[in-house]
Amino acid sequence: MSNISNEYFTTSELAKTCGVTKHTLFHYDDIGLLKPEFVNSKGYRYYSVQQCLVLDLIIVLKKAGSSLEEIKVFLQKQNTPLLINMLKEKQVELEREQRRITQMQNILTSAIKMTEEATVELPNAPKILECLEEYFITTQLDAGDGDKEFAKKLTEHRDYCETNYIDHEFAIWTIISKDRFQSGGDYPEYIANQIKAPIPEEKLFIKPAGLYAVIDHKGPYDSMPQTYSVIKRFIASKGMKVSGDVYALDLHTYWTEKNPDDYKIRIFVQVSH
Repeated sequence: MSNISNEYFTTSELAKTCGVTKHTLFHYDDIGLLKPEFVNSKGYRYYSVQQCLVLDLIIVLKKAGSSLEEIKVFLQKQNTPLLINMLKEKQVELEREQRRITQMQNILTSAIKMTEEATVELPNAPKILECLEEYFITTQLDAGDGDKEFAKKLTEHRDYCETNYIDHEFAIWTIISKDRFQSGGDYPEYIANQIKAPIPEEKLFIKPAGLYAVIDHKGPYDSMPQTYSVIKRFIASKGMKVSGDVYALDLHTYWTEKNPDDYKIRIFVQVSH
């Protein structure tokens, strides 16, 4: 063993060479993933050059997303076809994660844009605006669901969009049908997020281009019926009628404001002469 220092790595040397910690090597030894070539009478661990190469493989596979257990199983049965299959699986997983990251980046970008634009005030009184066609991914609500069920459906909606990699805007919308709105109902029928273009999806909802009566509601959600009454009177005063659904866009709500009295929700009611 006179050439130990030339032929073998100590734990410290191997850790430094491969960019890991001594604690990591101790852990790999404990779980049987990478045991030292031998241990001397004083308990010092020594690793061969071949084991340095094995550690390099472990590091690469770990960075690719493999668990230590997966790597251990692979090393026990190591062969070329098995490596190819394992790397292909990790490639698919990384592509999936990349899509998720891109989706989240787009959501955050839209969140910043929306929050900044929300500081621009509409006139105090409602107004008539010409709006372009817009597209939404939606989750249906049921009348009488209540706040607790709404929260569950919102979570389901977010999970669905994430699982299916639907690229959508950050802001939450709610939609009330024309019939429910005209009959005095104010509980929404859909939770929605805006998307850039229509997609082949049963949850797609299209907001038609056209004229909309628009007003900013200020205050908590439960006071929105008062604002709905205001905009109904405004529509009648203009000699117009409700011709389509009602869309409510969360601008400043629980994401940005602690006090519900400071919430701001923009309401769009499709109208015609």
